[in-house]
Amino acid sequence: MTPVPLHLPLRLPDAAELASLIFEHAERKPLTDELRNRLAARAAVLRLETVSPCFGSLARDPVHPSTYYLAADNAEGAPYLLHLALASAPTSSIFHKPLLIGRTRHPNGSEFVINAIPFGPADRDSIERFAARVDPSVLPRAQGARASVTVRGDYFRAFEFFRSLQKRRNRNLAAVAGDYHACLWAAIRAGFRQEYSLAAEFPADRAGEAPRQTLAYTRFAIDVSSLPAGDDALKAAAHAHEQIRQARALLKSSSTFEFEVVMGPVSAAEFAAALESLKQCGHPPQFARTASAADPAALAEAARLHKVTLSFDYAGESAAVVEARARAAAGRLNYYAATAAEAEILTEWILA
Repeated sequence: MTPVPLHLPLRLPDAAELASLIFEHAERKPLTDELRNRLAARAAVLRLETVSPCFGSLARDPVHPSTYYLAADNAEGAPYLLHLALASAPTSSIFHKPLLIGRTRHPNGSEFVINAIPFGPADRDSIERFAARVDPSVLPRAQGARASVTVRGDYFRAFEFFRSLQKRRNRNLAAVAGDYHACLWAAIRAGFRQEYSLAAEFPADRAGEAPRQTLAYTRFAIDVSSLPAGDDALKAAAHAHEQIRQARALLKSSSTFEFEVVMGPVSAAEFAAALESLKQCGHPPQFARTASAADPAALAEAARLHKVTLSFDYAGESAAVVEARARAAAGRLNYYAATAAEAEILTEWILA
């Protein structure tokens, strides 16, 4: 445990009110999203001056059931992970050197301890520990054949939108792309526990950097659009895929990952030939992205024959274009969106 600083990041009375609320309503009960929502509603009427909790993140310690973790921001907006435990519970073995906020007593007589751990998007080790050892349900997963809208920014809002979409329409289009830890951090804070994929995007000449950054992505998109269409571009894509595959094998990573090839404008025939070539050389993609304005039905037919998800970057095209591509793809479609707001627009068109 670290020494207590002169100025704590949040006041003990505020933290104690949160802890009392959680212990009163969550102890010996299944920790469901419904319960998290009820706790959030009750916390909204508390006069918390130095802490803004993210109740979607609330999780129990997998070994000590009377120990809870909750992501929260202090009054200055600095993000922390609160560790709330009965005084009789052992100190957390997952997060080392937490900052002691204090000890306090519940009105029913139980004494509990409150600690805080810095928990921002740059706190990579803490993010990985939470996802691996506290709540693995927030980890990304390979996407398979489901449709998706992959959001490149505004991750917290994106996850909130995806969750509302699941609730309103029983559809899951969740996917994100960008910095792995920033995306996972947003998923933790939003409490997003449904399936979502997490994509890394690299130009072919920098694909070797992917394994050096993290192998935990579930999708690697290799961009060969700057290379002349043909064998050179496809060889670059296949080489990049092999690099990633070998790096994961060396680290004994058993999780599934998906390969996306990103092409420039091509005809439907060139698109089909590229997919066949990659398949024949042992590097079949699961996603194929093109900037082509070719007949969507012909592109979708080629993708379908190779069991590939057809993928596009949203570039301001009309609803009619997006809807035509969605119909042609028959549900096996991915669109990249820059923001959560774009994702909301695209979703309406894709599901139309």
